Amino acid sequence: MQATTKTLSPHSESTGQEKSDMPKMIAENIFRDLRSYGLQDKDIVAVSSELLGRLTSEIKTRTSEEQL
Repeated sequence: MQATTKTLSPHSESTGQEKSDMPKMIAENIFRDLRSYGLQDKDIVAVSSELLGRLTSEIKTRTSEEQL
């Protein structure tokens, strides 16, 4: 049985339902990729933490720049 994969593009037109499902679909794809790279639970948590840290830093920077 072959899995079908939907290609996601930030430039493609999508319905409201597709947009609301996009974060879940992206997370599932990333998770599957991380597992295929051989990452264990603790490694995936570390990657997730790094992503959240980078996002937090970017938001702080953007907020600081907006206040100038």
